[in-house]
Amino acid sequence: MNRYPLRVEAHRDATLSRWLWLVKWLLLVPHYIVLAVLWTGVVVVTLVAYLAVLFTGRYPASLRAYNLGVLRWSWRVGYYGYQALGTDTYPPFTFADVPDHPARVHLEPSEPPPRWLPLVAWLFAIPHLVILGALTAAGTRDDNTRISVLGAAVLIAGLALLFTGRYPQGLHDLLVGIARWNLRVIGYLTLLTPRYPPFRLDQGETEPDPQPDDPADAVRPPAAAHQGSVAGPVVALVAGVLLLFPAIGLGAGGGVLLGLDSARDRAGYVDSPTLQLSTATAAVTAENLSITDTGLWTRNLADVGGLRVTVDSQSGKPLFIGIAPQRAVDAWLAGTAHDQLAGFTSGAGRYDRASGATRTLADPAAQSFWLATGRGSGATLQWEVTDGDYAVVVANLDGTLGVAADVRGAVQIPDLTGLGAGLLATGIVLGLLAIGLIVLGGAGIGRRHSPPPPAAGPTGPAPQQTPPVSVGS
Repeated sequence: MNRYPLRVEAHRDATLSRWLWLVKWLLLVPHYIVLAVLWTGVVVVTLVAYLAVLFTGRYPASLRAYNLGVLRWSWRVGYYGYQALGTDTYPPFTFADVPDHPARVHLEPSEPPPRWLPLVAWLFAIPHLVILGALTAAGTRDDNTRISVLGAAVLIAGLALLFTGRYPQGLHDLLVGIARWNLRVIGYLTLLTPRYPPFRLDQGETEPDPQPDDPADAVRPPAAAHQGSVAGPVVALVAGVLLLFPAIGLGAGGGVLLGLDSARDRAGYVDSPTLQLSTATAAVTAENLSITDTGLWTRNLADVGGLRVTVDSQSGKPLFIGIAPQRAVDAWLAGTAHDQLAGFTSGAGRYDRASGATRTLADPAAQSFWLATGRGSGATLQWEVTDGDYAVVVANLDGTLGVAADVRGAVQIPDLTGLGAGLLATGIVLGLLAIGLIVLGGAGIGRRHSPPPPAAGPTGPAPQQTPPVSVGS
């Protein structure tokens, strides 16, 4: 059989509304919100399924049913919405297969996935993802117009409906083919089927080369209706998803703090990367540095509040670096051209040129308004931070034109080991709890849509055969 186990069907409505596609995005907002939660669950459930297959060789039926249910739900929403615009039948809120809905996904029984497949499935899927990315992702042209094959096809289909009331059959088949390819790859990545998806754009409403139904399918009993409310699994799933994001944030924050703490020197300073500064004028400035609420950190912590800036001359000429109130620097440089640091790219500064005459500065170190200074071919400025608006100036020590320097900044921070470790541990605990709730909720929902186990034969002791009776002559 050449038919792929994951079968996608899409039967276009005979008549479609001319204008409904313009507002379907609004009508689908409830589905988008629900699917955002469900697909977060798919990621977690699939990772757990990967581990289950890797260590046990089995894919839990409830987790498989959950992933298949989300795939069915997503295809119904996509077919109604902006994956195909193929139906005006509003998609139902259910994991189950809906026989009378135009968009359906079927999964034929297949052998269990090999234990090694979770290790390489993502790698094997990369060629498919590259091609699908080219078809579905929006690229940017020189005029910043974002386009994609899928988006252009859907737009043309919508305009055709709007102005002619007709949906070109070939365009519909193309969109269904792209969606079918995409769903097959997702099914492979989630291990719904271990069979590698074909590199084919199978267009049309039904799968190619249809086969007669398996006789066993005609007598296969429907999925068992599990008793009990679905509210518990749904609450567990939603709670797990909502808990997962703060867990990731806390874990990432804790990791960042521990990374900063490991970069501290003995005095508690953390250095920035080197920044190259150069100007044809007499000075480079970093202006409008607003510092507030320093007392919140420095009141009870002794090893915070320091600022250290080191400049190394690129030409060997002695340099000057100073920090002062913004108003004092503005008054001193008024009418003198200088470069104001606006940002940096690849370690080199970007500047905004302040208007004025290009002239030398008279003995920068002799000015009385500096709060802290440094001078020399390798000059270091060190300052205890206080609230206010400040500017940092880098110039040649003699005030001449043409400044070239390598600059490194450093700030003094407290010991973050305890805080970072606490946040990381909290994030890990909350993450494990979130994963447990998601798996519990996904398995509970999937269990209500799992196929029944294979019918077993009669149980009990084997019937006793009656020995033949001999009749004498």
